[in-house]
Amino acid sequence: MTRDSLTRKQLAERHGITSDRITQWLCLLKLPEEKLREIESLGDYWKHQVVTQRELRQLRQHNQC
Repeated sequence: MTRDSLTRKQLAERHGITSDRITQWLCLLKLPEEKLREIESLGDYWKHQVVTQRELRQLRQHNQC
């Protein structure tokens, strides 16, 4: 975002998603390192969800962004 001087809305439009989704992703980046490593260790599965939005929302509530 910074490099290309994009707003959240512009970045969302570029990727065909909502600006709310961009906000969610940015909030995930603010999680403690330990939680980020835990999420990363789950892997990247395109065919099925390993972590649901509800689970990530609970993490975010504990670490408000």
